[in-house]
Amino acid sequence: MLQTMRNAWKIVDLRHKILFTLVIILLYRLGNAVPVPYVNIDALNSYFAQMQNTVLGLLNVMSGGAFSNATIFALSIQPYINASIIIQLLCIAIPALERMSKEEGEEGKKKIASITRYATVAIALLQAFGYYMICKNYNILEQQGIWPALVIIVSFVAGSSFVMWLGEQVNEFGVGNGISIILFAGILSRVPNMVTMGASY
Repeated sequence: MLQTMRNAWKIVDLRHKILFTLVIILLYRLGNAVPVPYVNIDALNSYFAQMQNTVLGLLNVMSGGAFSNATIFALSIQPYINASIIIQLLCIAIPALERMSKEEGEEGKKKIASITRYATVAIALLQAFGYYMICKNYNILEQQGIWPALVIIVSFVAGSSFVMWLGEQVNEFGVGNGISIILFAGILSRVPNMVTMGASY
């Protein structure tokens, strides 16, 4: 395997793609460390400590811990994954979408991809609002009102959209499937914490 990696590194084009992918992963990890304003992180961490074995705990693992720290990438790639699944199911249920995906070739695929992006933003908006309501109902916010709500929700939606864009850039200019790589990078960052938790049990 090491020999394969060395041979791949010698190919200039492939080396550029590998470096580009690593830069994207670095940007993703940096975004996971930038919290949104108006959220009490300590109170949020205490809340998520009680939610480890729930769906919220799973979302936190898949986001690389960003979900429990209310960072700008807290929603991670989940809205895009959900949107992709929904659109694929709708392509089976709605004849017009099915024709678009099968009969219109590359142009049809581009239209489906565009619809998926819009669906991603819509789902991210719903999830961001739900996140905000959790913080509000459990007194996790440092300040309440319309402005904090807008800042938190817009930050989450913008972060999720940017992560989706990062994944698409890896697909086009990097190595492998961008969405899978970002998802793997998030989960991999949680491995030390998961090992520590397992050892404590």
